[in-house]
Amino acid sequence: MSIYSGKCDLCDHIGGMGGWYDKNGNPVKLGDENVRVYYSDEMQDFIEFKRRTGGVMYQHMRIEVTEFNQNFVAKRCDAFKIIEHVEKVKDKRLKSGEREKKTYTYEYFGKEYKTLRELNKRRIYITKEIHFDTLLDIIPYYPYIVSACVSDKDRMVVYLSKQSYVDEEEESAYKNGRDGNFVAYYRKQLQDHYRDIVLRYYNPTGREQVELVSFNEEGVGYVSNPIDTNFYVKWKFDKPTSFWTSPEVIDANKGMIKISKNDLSTLGNKVNVYYVKQAEKKIYLG
Repeated sequence: MSIYSGKCDLCDHIGGMGGWYDKNGNPVKLGDENVRVYYSDEMQDFIEFKRRTGGVMYQHMRIEVTEFNQNFVAKRCDAFKIIEHVEKVKDKRLKSGEREKKTYTYEYFGKEYKTLRELNKRRIYITKEIHFDTLLDIIPYYPYIVSACVSDKDRMVVYLSKQSYVDEEEESAYKNGRDGNFVAYYRKQLQDHYRDIVLRYYNPTGREQVELVSFNEEGVGYVSNPIDTNFYVKWKFDKPTSFWTSPEVIDANKGMIKISKNDLSTLGNKVNVYYVKQAEKKIYLG
């Protein structure tokens, strides 16, 4: 039961993906008879979750189909198809005396609908992608219920509920004439957690680095320390300078970065780089 919703939510789903530890920070396996309480490190859990999902979560979103968005809907709903019909009709304005007239019918889960009005009587859903890069990106989704998850060892596809369980409970309370102020507890827990995570993982003080990096002909170079990918790697110039893209991190643990071909030709093969080095390994149990 998550402290952010009172239910088994996304936070619970992610917990332990990066490994389990005892109270002393020693790695353990679930089911160990000598361990009464299991702990995990939130950043390690997030890193594994991001690896397995590819940095994307999904939601199903109900949508009304119109002439303006029908192609958009077709791209995001495999069960929806647009069927184009072309016929020749008379038109005296043209030399040929006729023109092509296009009309559309629609198919949804194998059933054909002649008009959008008829189609929209059904519940049409598209798949919405939620892209995330850092731990801070997914914390807002902690109170969401995982409505579906398809998983194997190296790949995970996660679908979230359309809104957080806390918001659902508040909405339900108001609709039924009850006070929804009880959800304030869960929101406060989430707000406090933001603060804790920022202080725990996102303080770069003492770890910020600026180095002159030499790049080879393929645009690959190395900094002196492993890179903390919670922070962006940037070019560092003494004066305003135009460039195409920021450095690309190839291997954070090796400090390997890459410069684009365009930047290599305009900036040269030696450029000052700003980055934040990784903190000393430490397991935060909680």
